[in-house]
Amino acid sequence: MNIDKIAPIAAVAIALLAVLVPEETFSYWVLILVLIGLVHGIMSPVTDRATQAMIYAGAVAVPMIAATIGGVGLGVASTFVGDFLVAFTSAIHGYAAAALVMDIKARIMG
Repeated sequence: MNIDKIAPIAAVAIALLAVLVPEETFSYWVLILVLIGLVHGIMSPVTDRATQAMIYAGAVAVPMIAATIGGVGLGVASTFVGDFLVAFTSAIHGYAAAALVMDIKARIMG
């Protein structure tokens, strides 16, 4: 398995744990998710501009989707899905930040 398979699986697993385990017990879920995204973005840089745009759009759109789902009012299910998407978005934000940094590095280095 390579980083392109391991990082998303780890992000989903950690996001599920972040939703299921109370924040008072362990409060570093977001840090772990951002680090997963950063490591994935640095180890597997994105060079295609369309893919980079999709990553940035996902980093903006997924929290909006989470807010919409969380506000639907379907009870526990919508709250769980909304919280999961918010946690998973932390990994997407880390990946987007790494993609941006690697793109700037590639432009500077030539």
